[in-house]
Amino acid sequence: MNVYDCANALAKAMCESQEYKKLKEAKAALEQDPKGKELAEEFLQLSQEIELAKYQGQEVPEEKNEKLQKLTGILGLNTVAMEYLHAFMRFQMMMGDISKSIGDVVKEVTGE
Repeated sequence: MNVYDCANALAKAMCESQEYKKLKEAKAALEQDPKGKELAEEFLQLSQEIELAKYQGQEVPEEKNEKLQKLTGILGLNTVAMEYLHAFMRFQMMMGDISKSIGDVVKEVTGE
């Protein structure tokens, strides 16, 4: 099997995975809940900003951490948004594992 066939097989397997199916279902449910969608998007955006700042060695303003904590509390009351975020995180973990496997091969061949 050549690498392109494997890539296509991987894409198909991803679409058949529980992580993909759950995320797709959760996203469809979230689309029906505008407030939940807004909260989830705000949470993801703020989380990403905080993680990027940490990655770049910058200090995260306390107000952002407090806002994230408040959002987390509010989200806990919205089951649709929470289901989406859990599904999103599980899918991201799967993607990270796949990326690591591919990255390990690249590191091996490039010597980095």
